[in-house]
Amino acid sequence: MLQLVCENLVLGYDSKPVVSDLSFSVSEGDYLFVVGENGSGKTTLMRTILGLSSPISGSIVFGGGVSRKKIGYLPQRTFIQKDFPASVKEIVMSGCLNNGKFRPFYSAEQIKKAADIIERIGISSISDNCFSELSGGQQQR
Repeated sequence: MLQLVCENLVLGYDSKPVVSDLSFSVSEGDYLFVVGENGSGKTTLMRTILGLSSPISGSIVFGGGVSRKKIGYLPQRTFIQKDFPASVKEIVMSGCLNNGKFRPFYSAEQIKKAADIIERIGISSISDNCFSELSGGQQQR
């Protein structure tokens, strides 16, 4: 008996897809492993199945007496300060503050170093995003 059916799911943030055209079903007794790189949408999928996020499109259907309320979930982050206003770029640049000297502004060298790091780890496309709005995998990067 099918317990969970996901069809043609498109998942993401602010209508920007992270996962597209995801379809699968889970039957009674099945195990489902969700594996992927940081920021690939694993947590977004779990949050969507649990009803904590909405899919951009597609459907999730429960069967066999399973409901969202009967699913246990242990999030990878237990505390998120939603109003923390720093961007990804600002978080990366804050790594330059550990030089023992307090300055109210970043130097051109520090800004360039942060930009190089952002480019090297492949997060240029999200560098202006608010850190608290990123997925858990994206925050870990």
